[in-house]
Amino acid sequence: MHPLIAPLVLLSSILGADGDLPAGIQPYDWALQQLHIPQAHETTRGSSDIIVAVIDLGYRHHPRLDGHLWTNPDPERGDIHGWDFHDDDASLEYTGPGEDSAYHRNHHVFVAGEVAAVAPECRIMVLRVGYRSHDSWHRAIRYAVDHGARVLVLPHGYIQRAEGSDVPLFYQGTDFAYPEEYPELREAYDYAYDQGCLIFKGTADNRGRRAVFAQAAWETLCAVGSLDRHDRPADITNSADYVEFAAPGGARGTNDPAESVWGCAAEDGYCAFQGGCMASGFAGGTAALIWSHFPDLTNDQLRQILRNTARQADGIEPDQNGWDNQTGFGILDAQAAVSLAADQLTRRVEWADPKATVTEDNGTGKLTGRLANRGVFDANQAIAVVYNGNPRKPASPAATVESPGPSLQVRQIGHVITPVRGLQEAAITIELTEPPGQSLWVETYSLDRHDPGHLHRTEVTLSQSAGE
Repeated sequence: MHPLIAPLVLLSSILGADGDLPAGIQPYDWALQQLHIPQAHETTRGSSDIIVAVIDLGYRHHPRLDGHLWTNPDPERGDIHGWDFHDDDASLEYTGPGEDSAYHRNHHVFVAGEVAAVAPECRIMVLRVGYRSHDSWHRAIRYAVDHGARVLVLPHGYIQRAEGSDVPLFYQGTDFAYPEEYPELREAYDYAYDQGCLIFKGTADNRGRRAVFAQAAWETLCAVGSLDRHDRPADITNSADYVEFAAPGGARGTNDPAESVWGCAAEDGYCAFQGGCMASGFAGGTAALIWSHFPDLTNDQLRQILRNTARQADGIEPDQNGWDNQTGFGILDAQAAVSLAADQLTRRVEWADPKATVTEDNGTGKLTGRLANRGVFDANQAIAVVYNGNPRKPASPAATVESPGPSLQVRQIGHVITPVRGLQEAAITIELTEPPGQSLWVETYSLDRHDPGHLHRTEVTLSQSAGE
């Protein structure tokens, strides 16, 4: 390995040279099982309308990718399947005037092979960038968006450099910092997201440490944690406060070839990789597969589906929201996502407890219970309003405008606003303004913008508990 490359564990490690698969191993095998791809393929295998741009360090041909590449309907300069922004030509190859990318000769086709395995009917746009080509990164992102890509996979990322140098600081022993010298990069990510794309990148490097890589942390990107084949955080995955979900990455601290991800290398060869780069490719392919089944979703909606249909990884202790700093909201689950019913593609907040508890507090009380979001989309502002009676029935049926009854016999006696993730529940406590009777009525709905207006109203039987 080139001496400059050794510390750069953003990229994935190679176990061996191009060659045959070990006995009993198939390309991308356990990774596809972990994501429940075979089950999802019973519903969809993707759509040619969904284009995935794999933006990496140089492509090589492999027959498994034949028929899967995007074809430019209107090429202007030979950009049939994409463009090489490192060498500014149509070659797409890892070789060229800039030598740095040559050390990663199998990486690009490997990740493209992940996408093809997960979403075989989608189309893959091949775009090459390079560490020593300063402007290749933002140009590739903008090209992808302008040529119809809806999913962008960036296994690697631009790394900041010292003023006047073209050598990334990480190569020179300095950790990741914010790339303030390259504002065009963040602008390109913003542009892609604003145009409706989803962008995937691994959390940081592959050192199994706690670290921030700014590009992965930006709001416009989905940061993907790495898993081993046993549904656990991989030994190389990072800890960070912006991890969104996790996908297969493989383990490094083992000599067992089955613990790595095996996939496409040059021509008809295969090799093994591990790392966040692999996780980003599998996540991008999964997003493309789901988008093919639900093509009218926005990128924000699809992102929520990815989070809220994920399942918990083994060996972690998530917080009360189901999140942890290595795997985010859990392992992506393609089957769960494509199996969503039409009436789940919404947010629908309901009171989840037919019985609830009131704790006496200074003569009034606190009502405790749970809200459930039966839809897959997040309710960022779910409200529960408590009444001392049914708010849809008159308290004085004989009263009229000319002869009104006593004021507000049925009245609000408390409310709370709280977020509830899609397909999840949230515990709540509502401070009451007066002592309740034997039962209460609760109305629940979402205050979020563009909410379809689902309302749930129910009578709640109370049980008393001792005061605080």
